[in-house]
Amino acid sequence: MKQAFADDVLNSLTAQVAVLDARGTVVAVNEEWKRFARENGGDGKTFYVGANYLAVCENTAGRAEDPVAKRTIDGMRDMIHGKRDRFSVEYPCHAPDRQRWFVVNATRFSHEGATYLAVVHADITGQKLAENALRETEARLRDVLEALPVGVWIMDREGRIVHGNAAGQRIWAGARYVGPDHFGEYKGWWLDSGRPIAADEWAAARAISKGETSIDEEVRIECFDGSSKIILNSAIPLHDDAGRMTGAIIVNQDITSRKHAEEQVRKANASIDAMNRELQQVLARERLKARTDDLTGLNNRRHFFELGNQLFAVAQRYRTPLSILMFDLDHFKRINDLYGHQMGDTILKRVARMAQEHLRHADVLARYGGEEFIVVLPNVGAHDALAAAENIRACVAAYRESAGDSELSVTISAGIAEILPGDDVLDHLIKHADQALYAAKHAGRNRCRIYASPR
Repeated sequence: MKQAFADDVLNSLTAQVAVLDARGTVVAVNEEWKRFARENGGDGKTFYVGANYLAVCENTAGRAEDPVAKRTIDGMRDMIHGKRDRFSVEYPCHAPDRQRWFVVNATRFSHEGATYLAVVHADITGQKLAENALRETEARLRDVLEALPVGVWIMDREGRIVHGNAAGQRIWAGARYVGPDHFGEYKGWWLDSGRPIAADEWAAARAISKGETSIDEEVRIECFDGSSKIILNSAIPLHDDAGRMTGAIIVNQDITSRKHAEEQVRKANASIDAMNRELQQVLARERLKARTDDLTGLNNRRHFFELGNQLFAVAQRYRTPLSILMFDLDHFKRINDLYGHQMGDTILKRVARMAQEHLRHADVLARYGGEEFIVVLPNVGAHDALAAAENIRACVAAYRESAGDSELSVTISAGIAEILPGDDVLDHLIKHADQALYAAKHAGRNRCRIYASPR
């Protein structure tokens, strides 16, 4: 029963998983590993079970002359020799018809007194494509800046000028990449009064220090070659989605022809503003996609660990309670087999919504994999977490889904574990919750259990 459950968990994962013994020999793989091997010209018979993982990597490195494979070999060799407990590396694995990237994460663990290595290959193509799209957007933005007939200067959040386009350098007859403390190096006078512009009066300085937007301030400047020009000087602070200032954009226009210059500045400002909005929208979409489960809309496994590790560290630091709740649907495979995966997806989404309704905003709920869900509950002990789990269980048990002429009911089993002395990593707590979940399954399903420490 325990082995079958472990196999079901491994085979439900979307990542390719292999388990190695202490010598690096592959002793078990999941179905995703097998599928990938079959579809990509690998060992489609044994799927490398019984083979030495390092030998497989060395063969790959020899064929492809891949330096990443060499780093993988060195890292895995260190793990086998006990020099490290974890190892991670990203690598490209492009197919003829599409680009692909993966990350390999290896972890040492012990089972019944023996040491093993879990090697997980996860597809991060979506993340890499998002990063490439972001770089392309940034490159397009720079191309636009260089093509503009107006001077454009970009400042970081500290007020340091980090980029000036060619038009801006032509206007000033050069460039000085300095911060607000050295704005006195710029010589200028207000056109309407002739009064010298102090260092903290420049539009750029006010944008950074006060968040002010200044448009088309007419000033006379002394260029770095000693010549004099009259320009329209504008500064626009930039903010992220949370309202935090990220820098500013300064626009200069030589107004030899005032009307023409005013129109050009307006177009430049509109273009830059549109580019910034597009960039922020791309970032927001990709951030959300990178941390969200596509089916349920919950946190995905990767984002859960990012948040969970932070909450675990806080609980350790301040010695506050923290619990992990793991639950999954009982006999979910039977539902998929009898009613189809579309019905299975409907139930998963409904269970996710019910769980959210019975949790606090501070709790972090995620889809852990397949039909399994996980929650980290900060400042909550095991018995309060059990109460939350029972509320979810009861709600799910009362739920009915129409399936043709009949009604379909589902149940869940749950395991709870509270942080204990000696739990120095989140994985320990998750393992305890998983053991409690197994106990709930073993006791007959449709129930919740708290992890009982053997200590």
